[in-house]
Amino acid sequence: RPRPRPRLLPGPAGDTGGAAAPAASAASSPLRSPPLLSAAAGPEPPVSASKEPTCGHGRPGAVERRSGAVPGPGPSADGRVSPARKAQQGLKERYRLGSLLGRGGFGSVLAATRLSDGAPVAIKRVPRNRIHHWGQLPDGTRAPLEIVLLHKVSAGFPGIVQLHEWLELPSNVVMVLERPERSQDLLHFIWARGFLCEEVARHLFCQVLEAVRHCTSCGVLHRDIKPENILVD
Repeated sequence: RPRPRPRLLPGPAGDTGGAAAPAASAASSPLRSPPLLSAAAGPEPPVSASKEPTCGHGRPGAVERRSGAVPGPGPSADGRVSPARKAQQGLKERYRLGSLLGRGGFGSVLAATRLSDGAPVAIKRVPRNRIHHWGQLPDGTRAPLEIVLLHKVSAGFPGIVQLHEWLELPSNVVMVLERPERSQDLLHFIWARGFLCEEVARHLFCQVLEAVRHCTSCGVLHRDIKPENILVD
């Protein structure tokens, strides 16, 4: 029987932006690491409250560009639809929205399905007034710090939830995230069993440490590692 494998969730997009999540890597020594960028502490919703939520496949290695960021989602004076409205419509055309997975000061997370291939995803909406820290992606695009940090640590690293794409709209920022198949957060994983034997606990903890080491080698400090923010597949 395969042993469970943890995967860290991104941190909240609140006062400081977000962070990354643990997995496996033999990254460079912390002594040679770049300065740490701190990700916000605070609650992050579990990907699912169920014991075994269904989740996805396919994880692109790079973040796609935002789809649109213009004032006002309605039609313009000449009757044309604004880029922001087109971006919202495009999101609905590409994804089928499902149940609410979590809600808090960070915004809300919905289950969704990518219509092109049926892959499960999670769609996170964060109000723009909750985003106080921004950064810059390698291509020069200005983006919320959570997205910048995810881009730094997640590409090609399986233990971190992947960001498929993001949209900047007038009132909020939308992130389309990987929703791993048959996963649950570590808190519910423990509750369902009452306790973890030493072998399983050690197996999970070592992978979390490897992921933390990877994040640190990329110059990112998570600052909100807790059972609710660790997915077990």
